[in-house]
Amino acid sequence: GREASRGTHVTMAKGPNLAPLLATTSGNPGPSSSSGYQGSFLLRPGVALCCGVGVLLVIAGFFYWEIAALEHAIAVFPPAFLLLPLSGIGALAVLLPMFVFLCFRGDFENTNILFPSHYAYVFRRTYASLAQNNGKVSKKTL
Repeated sequence: GREASRGTHVTMAKGPNLAPLLATTSGNPGPSSSSGYQGSFLLRPGVALCCGVGVLLVIAGFFYWEIAALEHAIAVFPPAFLLLPLSGIGALAVLLPMFVFLCFRGDFENTNILFPSHYAYVFRRTYASLAQNNGKVSKKTL
């Protein structure tokens, strides 16, 4: 007779590999670099780090511009000061995943924050970790 159970092996992945999900990152891998990495140029660790720093600076610059614009709006219409806390909360909510992405690069291999789906992945993991760990993010909980 047949065995009642078959030996199946299930492996748990650390996280989804997002690279094949995007047309810009899939396809034929390029030639190996000097570090031996094959794949899209934008997914190389050094390039992804530089892109992350660039996006962080652009977002921070936008929020700086927004605060400057609010200062002028407050001078004309004083109740506009009520928008300052909303701007600050929004800035923190958007920038926190960026800092997590830059600080925990090993947990976000094959991701580049330039791609919206990759940013959404980092955003979800960051806030899921915060929710499960009483407001703390650590390498262990990501």
